[in-house]
Amino acid sequence: MKGKGWWEHLSVGAIEVAGEPWCLQHLRAHSHEVQLPGSGVQPSIAVMLRLEYSSHCVSHGARQGLALDFDSIGLDSLVIDHRGIYRAFCPTRHRLSLQLPAIMCNLADRQCLFTGHSNWLTLEGNQFGFPEGSHYEVYFNMRREAATSLRIYVESAYVRDARHAAGSQSRFKRHEKIKGWLLMLKKLRNEPVRRPMRH
Repeated sequence: MKGKGWWEHLSVGAIEVAGEPWCLQHLRAHSHEVQLPGSGVQPSIAVMLRLEYSSHCVSHGARQGLALDFDSIGLDSLVIDHRGIYRAFCPTRHRLSLQLPAIMCNLADRQCLFTGHSNWLTLEGNQFGFPEGSHYEVYFNMRREAATSLRIYVESAYVRDARHAAGSQSRFKRHEKIKGWLLMLKKLRNEPVRRPMRH
């Protein structure tokens, strides 16, 4: 459907829902340079991060086994993701997404949790308006583009609710984590990223 694809929304820089414009410029692809520490005899290096964000950061899908009813939601809420799946714009996720550029630009200093898949998770602490102890969960993947360049794609970001069963987070063991800068170095060197062993 013309004009409803995520990249189309991004090119406009906003999505209008019920007559209200919601800015998306903070989620346009951007670059950020970080200085990664050296190790052993190797010096520190400047690395360029290419940061991109999925539509899932500002939209939600249908509950399992159901379809989204855009007759009641409103067709102006439609966001078609990179796989061609219909999703609905979510004001709550949009509000949370405003902190994503800062989170990702500081990824080198953050803890990254293993998910058991080909991506990683970083957590942002308590969020205003959510229960105590809740976290903003940011899922991303990372790949080497050049000797000193990485592409980081934020796949999804949300605060867990009834739509995402609380039990599914329990599989992330807090000791199974890696510092962002070390993850970046390993990706740049094409080294395997292994889960740490618990002693």
